[in-house]
Amino acid sequence: MSISEWVLTVIVVAGAATIVMLALRNRSLAARTFAAERRFDLLQHLVPSLTDAVTDSTAATCARILDRLGVFVPAQTMLCFYIDDGRLVLGARGGDGYARFLREGTSYEGVSIIEMARDSKTSIAVGPTRLDIPPDVEVLDASTQPWSDKVGPVAGSRDRVWALAVPLVRSRGRGLSPEVIGALYVERVLDAPFAADDLRAVLTVARLASDSLERARFADVVRRDSSVDGLTGLMTPIAFRKRLREEIAAKRDLALFFVDTDRFKLYNDTFGHAAGDRLLRALAALFGDIADKSGGFAGRNGGDEFCIALVDRTKDAAVEIAERVRANVDATGFGEAVKITVSIGVAHYPVDVPSDDRQPADRLLEVADGLMYEAKRSGRNRIEFLRFRAQPRYAGHPGEGPIPRR
Repeated sequence: MSISEWVLTVIVVAGAATIVMLALRNRSLAARTFAAERRFDLLQHLVPSLTDAVTDSTAATCARILDRLGVFVPAQTMLCFYIDDGRLVLGARGGDGYARFLREGTSYEGVSIIEMARDSKTSIAVGPTRLDIPPDVEVLDASTQPWSDKVGPVAGSRDRVWALAVPLVRSRGRGLSPEVIGALYVERVLDAPFAADDLRAVLTVARLASDSLERARFADVVRRDSSVDGLTGLMTPIAFRKRLREEIAAKRDLALFFVDTDRFKLYNDTFGHAAGDRLLRALAALFGDIADKSGGFAGRNGGDEFCIALVDRTKDAAVEIAERVRANVDATGFGEAVKITVSIGVAHYPVDVPSDDRQPADRLLEVADGLMYEAKRSGRNRIEFLRFRAQPRYAGHPGEGPIPRR
């Protein structure tokens, strides 16, 4: 081969190599461009869905998070947890795996990568073999760690599924470590390992989900503060009346107890306000327990007045329960110098308030309140209720039929 032929060959080979390198580079750039476009598309569709509903509850937010996550990262099982009093609580579940057997609202206890991710504040993946995780993806492969044999998926064996747990964190300000407020868990079948883009997508969702979950937790606190009486832990008057209207609007039988504490002012003056507060909390605990066991809800109406509502109870059954409440308080007494009792007015919908009443919930409260005052006028420490059924509204008249009083 002559020198000229050799030079020509070198040029051709070099040119071919250059073309191959450019093709590979272009392919790499195309892949990176596609990945960037996919991430942009993810953000474009994800951000509004997770930021628009600023007043959703924690559970509703968890469900929204999984709904969006499932669009971009299909999985056999998806779980969203939130932290409540230091416990992992299942906020929502998704997928057709074992998730359908889990109960939302219950605390999770077990040894898996979820707890490890929460405690270490690190995203962790586990599976049958090592995952190909790029350096820019902040996910720890559990198989590379000395403790890898101690943790695994939520259920099942690590040699059969791929699992990923990502902590949801919120910043606490400069110089303070972030706080874990929840966790995402994604599990896939054996033949569908997590690709790098899958991991990036889950991490992106987690960052946005953390903000949404934090807002939901705050909204829950606001709702709880506005619906729960600070002293007794029962429902506030506004929350109680709202629930009462909802139950009656659903056309459910409902019994209402209007309860007033006899001689509370004397008790307060004799033993002091601190003792009075303790008494109110003790009564609230008793009324709340009665409501829970009897299928209902209880609220503090203000001062030393309380309301108890029992759902799907007949009037006769409600009267019996009210008598047990009265007798229970009477037996307890709550003091020697001033014995505490209660006067209770019992009203029932639709027995005591016609179902065609324009404002049945308000009318039910009026009837129960009036009967409570009648019990006090009759000597206290007793219950009062209507002895016969209320009449329907008169046809052609805007007013209501008479409500018989004893």
